[in-house]
Amino acid sequence: MSADRATTILARFNSAHNDLMWKLRDCAFEAAEQMPDGDGWSAAQIGCHVAITNDFIAAVLTGERPMAQPAPADFRESFDLGSVPAKLKTLAALEPPRVVGIDAAIERLRASAHHMSKAIASLTPERGAGYCVSLPFGTLSLFELADFTAAHVTRHAAQVQKVVGKG
Repeated sequence: MSADRATTILARFNSAHNDLMWKLRDCAFEAAEQMPDGDGWSAAQIGCHVAITNDFIAAVLTGERPMAQPAPADFRESFDLGSVPAKLKTLAALEPPRVVGIDAAIERLRASAHHMSKAIASLTPERGAGYCVSLPFGTLSLFELADFTAAHVTRHAAQVQKVVGKG
């Protein structure tokens, strides 16, 4: 696929991000920061987690975080988003703080989306398809990692809706 692939992924990411931002801004202050029963996160914590994850993955995409390796000669993109378990244990580095205000979460999410958008837009066909990263659920090209990030944001937007009782 051509450079249009990065543009297509960027459009999906921006759509998912805008949906999540809308849901967070639509939350009542108390609902956004209220901790759910059990071990779940508040809506503000979810937003903060997404922001932390966006920044982490943006750094991988740009090479600032040197996790990507040249793809092996026999590597073929085949990642299926449906293969990702519904419930994953988040890496400690991607966990939100115990207490997060909704305004801080929204601002952090806004800034991280800017970083992520720039990182996706910078992917060339050579880097996007020619480099990969190994994660607990599979080996992904950088294009696939960027696409996974859009799906990650979408998944957490739905989670926000459930946490605040609107879904």
